[in-house]
Amino acid sequence: MSEEASGIPNQDKLYETALKLEARAEVENLMGRYAFMLTAGMYDEICGLFTQNQPDVRAEMNWGVYEGYSGILRCYANYHKNEICGPGVMAVHALTTPVIEVAGDHKTAKAVWVSPGNITGGMFSHDKVLRAYWAWMRYGCDFIYEDVWKIWHLHVYGLFMSQFDKSWTEQGDAHEMPDFPPEYAPDRPPTYSWAYSANGCTENVPAPPKPYMTFDRNDEY
Repeated sequence: MSEEASGIPNQDKLYETALKLEARAEVENLMGRYAFMLTAGMYDEICGLFTQNQPDVRAEMNWGVYEGYSGILRCYANYHKNEICGPGVMAVHALTTPVIEVAGDHKTAKAVWVSPGNITGGMFSHDKVLRAYWAWMRYGCDFIYEDVWKIWHLHVYGLFMSQFDKSWTEQGDAHEMPDFPPEYAPDRPPTYSWAYSANGCTENVPAPPKPYMTFDRNDEY
């Protein structure tokens, strides 16, 4: 009786499963390092988590898209390092409910997370007064394997941000984004903008990835 006929997985299936489980764990650890570094203000180190070999590497924030590795540096090593750092500043973006799919060819992976968090600082108010906020969002990310797994596309999808002592039902989105000087500015506007309002309905964006064989540019985050 063959292995398949007996209900015992064959060696190829076991090897395939092991590869995907290993890749999934590495992708989850990669984003876990991103989250810890973000809270610690280790923005130069965060840049090292992104691929430098793909010209379309990018990070999309609520306020715009940073293109290429030069954009990654502008976003984290310039803007975040200078504006979301220092005494009294704390940014915590936890990672929950991961859905991670590794491509059948093992060259890429796709994943989403819900991210409950909080921000303390003055970076999102015009008067720059130190304030505490609840800040919830979601991540949709594409990853690429280059001897090690690297972040390829990182997309932040907003949910809500409100001062900790006010309900988001009464305040809505508390972002007061200043005009960015050239050294901080994104390369283009965001591709998707959504924030909680009492009149809005929450959307399934980003949608969790489905199993796939090879990367499809039409489905990138």
